[in-house]
Amino acid sequence: MARVRGSFWPVLAVPDDIVRSYLVTGERVIHVDRPALDAFLIIQWPQVLLALASTALFVWLLVQGETTWAFVVFLVLDALLIWLVLKRLGDFYTRYVVTTLRVMRVSGVLARHCSSIPWIKVTDISFHQTLLGRMFGYATVKIESANEDSGFRALSDLKDPARFNRILVEMVAAKQGAVAPSWASVTE
Repeated sequence: MARVRGSFWPVLAVPDDIVRSYLVTGERVIHVDRPALDAFLIIQWPQVLLALASTALFVWLLVQGETTWAFVVFLVLDALLIWLVLKRLGDFYTRYVVTTLRVMRVSGVLARHCSSIPWIKVTDISFHQTLLGRMFGYATVKIESANEDSGFRALSDLKDPARFNRILVEMVAAKQGAVAPSWASVTE
């Protein structure tokens, strides 16, 4: 197994190093985004609320001397917290990447998945932001491509959705020759 630079263990490499490992010669990263923590907390609010209520119930049962029931609640709380941590870890290891050649989604903690659409095949972009998304600054960008069978369509709960959307629109416009994108003048 090849070691990814910057990782302390090849299986749990740093997400940005994982992204770099998927780049081809001459490909340059324009923008990287990831699922927002605010979006996670809002989407998972029932589980977060249940974890808080379980914690309060656990403490109350201990104070009452109900150790058997406290142990049962503790097990439920542990299972819920493990589920929430694993779910958030999956979000932490998800990156939405715009490069000079394509749009990519790289995800996975132990097993990895990389899907991409060459930006010249992007046919339509839509931007969806709920009221809570507007309040907390996250949104979902949907991409349609010439490949209708592509499973890569929604970039969910982006942390910087307006910028991501603007860059995608610039890329599609540049593909059509209408304008030169702002990132085209940047040199490395």
